[in-house]
Amino acid sequence: MKIINVENLWKVYNKRKEALKGITFHVDHGEVFSLLGPNGAGKTTTVKILSCMIKPSQGKVEVLGFNVPQECNKIREKIGVVPQEFQGFSDLTAEENLRYFVKLYNGDESQVEELMKTVDLLEYRKTRYRNLSGGYKRRLAIACSLAGDPKLLFMDEPTVGLDPRSRRDLWDLITEVKRRGVTVLLTTHYLDEAQRLSDRVGVIFDGKLVRLSSPRELMEEFRKQTLEEAYLALMELLGDTS
Repeated sequence: MKIINVENLWKVYNKRKEALKGITFHVDHGEVFSLLGPNGAGKTTTVKILSCMIKPSQGKVEVLGFNVPQECNKIREKIGVVPQEFQGFSDLTAEENLRYFVKLYNGDESQVEELMKTVDLLEYRKTRYRNLSGGYKRRLAIACSLAGDPKLLFMDEPTVGLDPRSRRDLWDLITEVKRRGVTVLLTTHYLDEAQRLSDRVGVIFDGKLVRLSSPRELMEEFRKQTLEEAYLALMELLGDTS
């Protein structure tokens, strides 16, 4: 079952800058799909269109069976978004922040306890947001994104800036989110992260989708042992010297 379906998607800024140039892909129910690519390739633009933050210039975009942008009100009710820079309420505790989002989505009060447990925040429930570590702020961001019981979760660079242990902990949490039946689309610059978590990856370069495969298939294509090595080989083939 296709949760996301994108056909010939274009995005043009200011009638001149082509951020996306006719990309086509889909995301299946229950998978973790990663968007990879250098800075400026079009990853963030793609996620912003799919999560109804900006409108496409051309093409067909369906999310959870609804059309973008015509039915974005229905889409927003069924998705969660973890931005790269989540801004919690600094003077509120972790529990109070989460309770705010649960109420925002008209959720049940019992969700607060359940989500605190899911993201392993019970020990820090009374800690003010400003005093949480980067890793626990990210856990809270994920908990808040799950407050509306989404069917689809968008995650923009979910582990950027975290230490190795915190990254691995977040990987386990993302795996748990998938186990709960939530489809995940994430962007990442960490190729080991994409290899560990992804069922499939889409590589965007200069606004075009240049590869769509499983990490294993991409590694086999370039005869490499890791996704990072395969990705770098692909970038060299495409002439990216950044």
